[in-house]
Amino acid sequence: MASFGFLLSFLAILLCTVAAGIAAKRSVRRSSDFSNAGSSLSAGMVAGALVGGFVGGTSIVGTGELAFQYGLSSIWFTLGGGVAVMLLGLSANRFIRMRVETLPELIGQQYGERSKLGASLFLSLGMFIQVIAQLLAALPFVSVFWKGPVALIAFVPACLIFAYVLAGGFMGASLVGSLKTGMLILLLAGTGFWLSWQMGGETFIRWWEEGRFTLTVPEAGLGWAQGAAMIVGIFSTQAYLQPIFASRDTRQARTGAITAGLVIILIGLVSSWIGMYMRDAYPLLVPREAVPQFFLLHSPAWLAGAAYAIILLSVVMTGAALTLSIATILHRDVIASYWRRKRSDTQQLALSRLLIIGVILSAYGFVCFDEEALILHWAFLAMTLRGVTVFLPVLFFLFRLAPVHKGWAAWAIWGAPLLTLVWIWAFLPSTGIDPLYVSSLYSLIFLIAGRFCARKTAPSLRPSS
Repeated sequence: MASFGFLLSFLAILLCTVAAGIAAKRSVRRSSDFSNAGSSLSAGMVAGALVGGFVGGTSIVGTGELAFQYGLSSIWFTLGGGVAVMLLGLSANRFIRMRVETLPELIGQQYGERSKLGASLFLSLGMFIQVIAQLLAALPFVSVFWKGPVALIAFVPACLIFAYVLAGGFMGASLVGSLKTGMLILLLAGTGFWLSWQMGGETFIRWWEEGRFTLTVPEAGLGWAQGAAMIVGIFSTQAYLQPIFASRDTRQARTGAITAGLVIILIGLVSSWIGMYMRDAYPLLVPREAVPQFFLLHSPAWLAGAAYAIILLSVVMTGAALTLSIATILHRDVIASYWRRKRSDTQQLALSRLLIIGVILSAYGFVCFDEEALILHWAFLAMTLRGVTVFLPVLFFLFRLAPVHKGWAAWAIWGAPLLTLVWIWAFLPSTGIDPLYVSSLYSLIFLIAGRFCARKTAPSLRPSS
């Protein structure tokens, strides 16, 4: 049972963020405010939204979990993610000029309605898988208050995700994300200084000799493929492009994204450090408990409570950003495309919130049935699935490698994620070849074939100027 000091600081942090969410709700007057903040975000809010959307259970708890088991190779999720977010910033001008609210909308403009539907469904599936990972990561932070069945413990973060995303949509995610980012930087920077003071140089020498600084562990599925999956996955994820689309201008988007990328990498390094430290100190500890137990065992009660609140908030904010993106895609690119009935702005807002409830309840159901899954394994699958679906089609658009025949493009966009799922369960165990390579090659072949086909016939589409 948590102490009074723990509970006091825990509740104080949560109340501060709830206040920010309520303030954001007052700014939501139209459905566009709910989904993209009315394109008004400053650099700080862009950075807050990106860090708030990315740094969650997978970045902190999942990285610490794998670092406990395999060492520094756990850094791939945050290293690849940080580099990808900075590349987003460098490409901000191209993305802003798209003048679209969702990635499937872009796919539909360039490659037709069949491709748009495939992109909508598989991008949503990939983000849904990562929502599951966030709920898994939240379990040890809730169980500190009481022990109970996973159905009860998982229900708490599910409700928190619902509350935060409902409070103010993307505007709420941006404001609370900025607040959370500041607190998270202070917490992990302080943790890094403490670890530096606590550990001597001989520890790092021993870790090097033990091979714990290696970046590739093939038997654990950790290596360059995972870094590549993160880059293509970030560029293919609505939740991480949404802050770019919602920025005030290109300069604000670029500054915010580069800042966020650096913060993400540093957070991953400290989380890995915690995991390796806890492996030395408590070798029998359950790996998923490495980060939560570190703060319980090595900090005063008030600081542990604040740390739990900040990290739980990170989990909730990432889940909220992903959930909002799924709802936005399903609403605008699936339902609106196939249900032509005119709806008022109030009805559209209600539909978005109904979709959010459905996504959260579905993810909650999966967690109840598979509570022992490794957090980052879910996250890498989610990134791979999203990346192979739209990364190359978006790249063809950005670099004007068009026209591409709509039929061939549809085969690429539908076939690559399906091949990924089949490869993971049927061929990955025997071949050891990452599905990212196989499915990306498949997509590239069909897109190139579509380009040659379009050149021989009348172009079915042309790049936007």
